Amino acid sequence: MTKDGKATLRGEHLVPCLDSPRKNYFVGVKTGKIYALGYLVYLGEDVTTEEILQRLRLSDEAARDAQPVLESFIQELSAYKIGNVVSVSFPESSRCVLKKEAEAPKSERKTKLP
Repeated sequence: MTKDGKATLRGEHLVPCLDSPRKNYFVGVKTGKIYALGYLVYLGEDVTTEEILQRLRLSDEAARDAQPVLESFIQELSAYKIGNVVSVSFPESSRCVLKKEAEAPKSERKTKLP
């Protein structure tokens, strides 16, 4: 997602910030890039905390610390629809909360050629 709220053609999977202290942003799994907002896409299968932890390749201690955050993240995702734009916050260091910011990413209207 771009800074102006538009969907990108090539996205990446996002997780909530797992650093301590927690910060209210998402982090790209592949790049580590920070995102204030993310939008839900259909993956075709359920995602588990264990699968996310394997992709992140965290140390044992970091994985134990991240597990409750990721469990709350997966639980929160179920309350939203595909396409919803969400932000993340941390009322507690071991739990994240998602907030719907928009029904869908902004889109550009393309002019039709004659």
